Amino acid sequence: MLELLKSLVFAVIMVPVVMAIILGAIYGLGEVFNLFSNIGHRDQPKKQQ
Repeated sequence: MLELLKSLVFAVIMVPVVMAIILGAIYGLGEVFNLFSNIGHRDQPKKQQ
């Protein structure tokens, strides 16, 4: 029974941690590709509306 409770507590703790890691990775990759996109568009003239 104690082993089952340990596993349950471990799962409850790890789910938000893994979700935070995945969301952080998605955000980080988005920022990296945004930087690459800005570098690629730097040579084009900026259009002001």
